[in-house]
Amino acid sequence: MDELSYIYAIGGIILAYFLARLATGRLDPFEAVWMYLVGYVQLYVIQPWSYHDWAVGVRGSLLVSEANWRALWALCWFLAVYHLNPLALIAGVLPRPPRSWSPRFVAAISPPLILWGLFCAGMVARSADPDPTNESAEISLMSAFPFVMMVAAILLIVTGRNVRDPRPSFDRAGLLTSAAYILIWIFNGKRSPSLIAVLTTLSAIYVTRMKRPSWAVLVGTALCGILVVAVAIGWRMDREHPRTFSGFVSFLADFDPSRVLVSLNISDGDDEEVSHETEEYGGFLLMMDTVPEKSDYDYGANYLKAFSTFIPRLIWKEKPIYGRQAWVNAWIAGSEFKREENFASPAIGILGATQLNGGALATFIVIGVVGATLRAAYDYFRRYEDVPWAQFFWSVTYYNAWLMVVTDDPLVWFYFSWGFSVFPIVILAWFVNKKLGARATDGPVVDA
Repeated sequence: MDELSYIYAIGGIILAYFLARLATGRLDPFEAVWMYLVGYVQLYVIQPWSYHDWAVGVRGSLLVSEANWRALWALCWFLAVYHLNPLALIAGVLPRPPRSWSPRFVAAISPPLILWGLFCAGMVARSADPDPTNESAEISLMSAFPFVMMVAAILLIVTGRNVRDPRPSFDRAGLLTSAAYILIWIFNGKRSPSLIAVLTTLSAIYVTRMKRPSWAVLVGTALCGILVVAVAIGWRMDREHPRTFSGFVSFLADFDPSRVLVSLNISDGDDEEVSHETEEYGGFLLMMDTVPEKSDYDYGANYLKAFSTFIPRLIWKEKPIYGRQAWVNAWIAGSEFKREENFASPAIGILGATQLNGGALATFIVIGVVGATLRAAYDYFRRYEDVPWAQFFWSVTYYNAWLMVVTDDPLVWFYFSWGFSVFPIVILAWFVNKKLGARATDGPVVDA
């Protein structure tokens, strides 16, 4: 098979999987597998197809074929594990979520979270230096928590749309907060926060009523998400309009719809790209070409960040960034350009990360764990989908299946976004509502 045949096979399998789930009536748009597959299509179908000539010219036909074959069997393995479901019993064994839900808790915690999110967003907006490495430590720290504003929005929506105790004012406040968050982060030129806000809001609107959106709503949401990404990227790269609100409005009036194709990696637009190695697929090829022949594996050291990230440097002053050096060494050894030790930012996607972890064997292990974990998490949500806590938890979690595919490694969402901005609040909501539920004599809902 040539290089493109593997790409067509990946696309064909995903399309066949979609049609099979549709035909059997088992297509839930809030099932994490779909977010995973959306990311997979972007990185291992669209990008390989769009960048094929560049990839073969730089890395050679043999390596490109090997990489595309890796992407094909990794997809098949993921789907097999997802449906064989080795963790099938875990949803029934895990602790049950609290059935109580306190509007007073939500009313108390949401305003501080919204203000904190606005403060973080304002710090990013006021930062004139486009190079994040030159930001102060305070700005870097505070700008890591903007998503708490969306956490507040989802808390409000879930509370407002609770079928047992609806509170429309909470619902309206949550939707307004979500809309504000989306607009703020488009203005800040950040595509992922804005897109994630669209996804979490859609989920919270529907899962609270245990319904699923129509095809018209899904198509509209997809178009909205694509447009949000294109506008955010276009505004970030724009140099013709002042970085003010009026400049942003003028940019929107002049916006070229063809920029949507650029944001989807289908077109390069007017830019004369000399390299695509800093795109996720390009980073994957670099890792395939470099590790271990020119640079060593990291042997999964990066996953230690799941623990070290939560130890403050005030306590551990010399705390290393596990796996970072192997990542940098690989780029220095295999890049088309001269890279320094402070080289940063490009993502390598899930398969680039697993290649760096330990090659084909690491890919087999990590992809299997990801498939089993996503299925177990979804099964847990479905078991308790009528519970407000589960609705909140899933709305602020399921989209991470997409981030697992498109970022530096499958757990980076936990290290640097969900783990800080969401995880503590999810846990706090669990214990607060568990305590309130323990006081209830009967009935699943307690208005504290």
